[in-house]
Amino acid sequence: MRINWNEQFKTRTINPDKSMDKHEVIKLLLVRRLLEKYRKNKHFIRIYTEFRLNGVKPDVYFEDIKSKSAYAFEIQKRFSKEWLKTKQKQYAECSPPFFKTFNFIPINLNEFPDDIQGINKKLKEYLI
Repeated sequence: MRINWNEQFKTRTINPDKSMDKHEVIKLLLVRRLLEKYRKNKHFIRIYTEFRLNGVKPDVYFEDIKSKSAYAFEIQKRFSKEWLKTKQKQYAECSPPFFKTFNFIPINLNEFPDDIQGINKKLKEYLI
């Protein structure tokens, strides 16, 4: 796996939909929360957004090199059981090499409030 360090954080600016703004804010706050949580071990983590991983593109991809575990966060507005089954199947097939565990964490965009303080409180439920 070749790492392109220039593409560690990407945001989408094409879609002017208000729900996409909320999506990007949640993604940014999730990255900040992960950095804050692992601030003592910054040299042992990698965080990517919109990272192509064996044919799948999670919103936030997080690697903890010290514990050899990887996490894929997928933020979805149209959250359904069919979507969840499809994504679980896709992520089950694409585990990254050299890691002991790989976890898929789906995030339902509709469960989050519109204010930043509420989003921060709700994000704590999804942190590892």
